[in-house]
Amino acid sequence: MNKIISTPLIALGLMSILSSAIVQAGTPADKQFMAAMQSSERADADKARDENRKPSKVMKFFGVKPGMKVLEVLASGGYYTEVLSHRVGGSGKVYAQNNKFILEVLNGRFAKEFAERTANNRLSNVTHYKSEFDDIDLKNEIDVVTIVLNYHDFYSNFSKEKRIEILKTLKATLKPGGILGLIDMESGTTVHNKDLHRIHHQDVRDDFKEAGFVLDAEAAFLRNPNDDYSKMVFEPSVRGKTDRFVFRFKA
Repeated sequence: MNKIISTPLIALGLMSILSSAIVQAGTPADKQFMAAMQSSERADADKARDENRKPSKVMKFFGVKPGMKVLEVLASGGYYTEVLSHRVGGSGKVYAQNNKFILEVLNGRFAKEFAERTANNRLSNVTHYKSEFDDIDLKNEIDVVTIVLNYHDFYSNFSKEKRIEILKTLKATLKPGGILGLIDMESGTTVHNKDLHRIHHQDVRDDFKEAGFVLDAEAAFLRNPNDDYSKMVFEPSVRGKTDRFVFRFKA
């Protein structure tokens, strides 16, 4: 007796085949990036952070591709520096900017982390760009600028005039049509609270609009509506799980 296969089962089988093909259809650069992210040379602590940070989705949303030049604003210890390094590859370049404050705070913790991460020229396409914001001089050289989990400190510590000045400096580093990608932690309230290290998303939009950027897109893959907005972002119950907005601005 011939077996009769129902139409839904046939459709399901086709969907499975197509899904498998899509998964395997990544470019050689994509496969190389994923291999580097899982490499034994990459710290286990960084791999553990990937689950909540979703770096592959961030790179795709920001449009970071092999061969690009990227300026990372306030790289700190370099988690994203390494991600960016693997993504742009040997033909690309990452300028990991840190200022004097970041390099000296917490007894030089971030400076030590960055030095350890890049020891022995391990990330050969990375330059540790030690510079104050006023001294960034990469005019029309950069494809993508990133500001990850740091703009709230700009908002807390600089006047509006100074913030706009910094953003215009960053805008000037970008090639025509270049992208600035930003991630930060939602405050859930329009009343800014410096001590919580959070910022309202509209405050970010307003500053960037005034500096001449255009909001090109926003993503929801780091949003968490169950966040407790009353807590400081470093408290154990919310750390790494805060509600984060992801913006892509065009110069």
